[in-house]
Amino acid sequence: MEQLTTNTLHLAPAPSGCRLPRAGAIAGTQKGVVLFIALIVLVALTMAGIALVRSVDTANIIAGNLAFKEGTLQAADLGVEAAVAALPDIVTNNLDTDLTPAASSTNPNYWYYATRRVADAGGVPTTQALGAAGTATAIDWSGVPVAVDSAATGNKVQIVIDRLCQGPGPVTDIQGKCFVDTPLGGGSKKAGGVAFTASTAVYYRVTARVTGPRNTISMVQAILSR
Repeated sequence: MEQLTTNTLHLAPAPSGCRLPRAGAIAGTQKGVVLFIALIVLVALTMAGIALVRSVDTANIIAGNLAFKEGTLQAADLGVEAAVAALPDIVTNNLDTDLTPAASSTNPNYWYYATRRVADAGGVPTTQALGAAGTATAIDWSGVPVAVDSAATGNKVQIVIDRLCQGPGPVTDIQGKCFVDTPLGGGSKKAGGVAFTASTAVYYRVTARVTGPRNTISMVQAILSR
């Protein structure tokens, strides 16, 4: 007969102070790491959202400023029209006299120089007459009357007109001292035929300054003849 042998496994007790980690403790540690990562992702998404909102706001502000700029350029046409309306009175009554009324003036509501002004680097006329000695001084636009005030759009138009003639005034040599348009004579070319002549037109420079919403400022110039 065969003899059965039985082996008995004896487990040694764990050393003192050494404990095996429990399954619940490992799961708790993993949950803590996931929460930390989730917080980082949440912060990143929040910052990305704030950046997107600010980008959209900036784009809207830029678009609004461009719209206001276009509005001031269109309003400058009203200033040019005001100068056209004022020229007949200037030519008749104040051709050789400078007009620089106070800002509160309503008639006239513009500045007029009888001779050409020195322009600054931006092409804007100064208070100094061309050919005069001294240093050119910029026009203080706060002292120029408002020619057109549009309450609907918030645009205010100021105009300065200078006759393109070199002084000092009064200017008597129009052909030699002024920018003029001398039309060609008309009529018959035959001997003894009738010849027609037209008066010489002098050029005037109109500078319109428009102040609009959000401190928008535009400068527009036009050349008129009279």
